[in-house]
Amino acid sequence: MKNILVAEDHPLVIIGIVSMLAECIPGAVIFKAPDFTRTLDLLEKHPFDLLVMDINLPEGDKVSMIDSVRLKQPSLPILVCSSYDENLYALPYLKAGANGYISKTAPSDEFKLAVENVMNSKIYASPSVLHNAFGMLLNSKNSNKSGLIKLSDKEIEIARLLTKGMSTKEISEHINLSAPSISIYKSKIFEKLGVKNIIELTTYFELNS
Repeated sequence: MKNILVAEDHPLVIIGIVSMLAECIPGAVIFKAPDFTRTLDLLEKHPFDLLVMDINLPEGDKVSMIDSVRLKQPSLPILVCSSYDENLYALPYLKAGANGYISKTAPSDEFKLAVENVMNSKIYASPSVLHNAFGMLLNSKNSNKSGLIKLSDKEIEIARLLTKGMSTKEISEHINLSAPSISIYKSKIFEKLGVKNIIELTTYFELNS
């Protein structure tokens, strides 16, 4: 008998996920956690065969939640199920150690395929995500030099701190520069690399490191 944990705070979404899991894995015992604190509490008390987890979980901290889960149950298959744009968020979460990423708007057949893959020790991402990742990788490989060469040493330092989730204020204190100066550096970094947000910046660094 399989134990499955669904970490999700929206009741209607929970109903849909539980229904599809019941079809995928008949007889499974499904636990529910409405926030990340409860998720960690259940992970301490029970062994699980699958965790289906939202990104925007109350009391959670986005990507770092993956590390926290791994500290409790290192080999637990993790399927991230989110309404956030998969083409921006899937790669960072897979890089952090999730086994799969599925959009909440995906058809039921795709959700079932993701569950099957993840529970069979395979990585799952949608064809769209894989296509975009492959295209970014090709563009990176075909470039004579990484776009990172456009950045000064200070810009690279600040960019790496941004990808670690540090705020403008935290970076300001860390490298002893004013917060307005960090904001200016951040704008220049985004402009030079052609990215619009921290997720895109993180993905850029992952593909060009």
